[in-house]
Amino acid sequence: MNANLPINGITPPLVTPLTAPDQLDAAAFGRISDRAIDAGVTGLFVLGTTGEGPSLSQTLKREVVKRCCEIAAGRVPVLAGLIEASTDDALRLADYSAEQGAGALVLTPPFYFPISQEAVIQWAERLIPRLPLPVYLYNIPVFTKVPFEPETFAHLAQLPQVRGIKDSGGDLVKLARTRALLPDTPILWGPEEILLEAMEAGATGGVNGGANLFPELYVALYQAIASGDKPLARRLQDIVARIGREVYNAAGSPGFVFGIKCALEELGLAGPLPAEPLTIPSDAVRARIRVAIRDIAQILEVS
Repeated sequence: MNANLPINGITPPLVTPLTAPDQLDAAAFGRISDRAIDAGVTGLFVLGTTGEGPSLSQTLKREVVKRCCEIAAGRVPVLAGLIEASTDDALRLADYSAEQGAGALVLTPPFYFPISQEAVIQWAERLIPRLPLPVYLYNIPVFTKVPFEPETFAHLAQLPQVRGIKDSGGDLVKLARTRALLPDTPILWGPEEILLEAMEAGATGGVNGGANLFPELYVALYQAIASGDKPLARRLQDIVARIGREVYNAAGSPGFVFGIKCALEELGLAGPLPAEPLTIPSDAVRARIRVAIRDIAQILEVS
């Protein structure tokens, strides 16, 4: 197993900054990645939902993995997302990620067809032993429409390649049930506005999109929760919730993609272009996000 796995702490789901459709902005990608590492994150996750992985060509996916591994240079592990409907595409991308030096794979159930949990288990038991790296199971049913239920997590955790869970389901009751079934398994939580509550229910870290913007904030939030400093954790959690309300919610759906990219533009880190079929939000939306991100940045400077 990679010496840096399993990971806890904060692992940003990196955005994929673009200069044109399907063209990576390598300089911006480097700035965002280095900034996160310098802030003390414990890993980098590429090709996830925030990274618009399902919208990228296989060629661009490979470039993102390659560049991220080069940037990380062993400082933190790189987790490569496998959000693939095709098993063959998943295997090819997994092999390439291993060749480039990724530390783990983050695997969603296959999407589009609404399959049963029994079918999910059968699929995973066929695929996972063929993967070349440790695996985190990624639950995000709002997009895949196919969940990993807690009992499915528990069943698949018996496979030696499965080293953890990335849960973006948002259901704290199911999180607690997963923790009861798997008392020692790392669980990385997605919905950042309730990271405090999730860690109290058993999560061991966060994969939070806002860490592209303010990585120090999210690292400090994790550390406050982990150390038991609840007043500080609550104060920092309130700032994170404000990012959700004023940046993500300002941009429509999927607001976190639009909001993070527009906020990165205001911070001077990257352009706002999303991957097709998404388009840049209106000038009015971008103006609201600019005001919000300036206010939040000022609060962080003062606090």
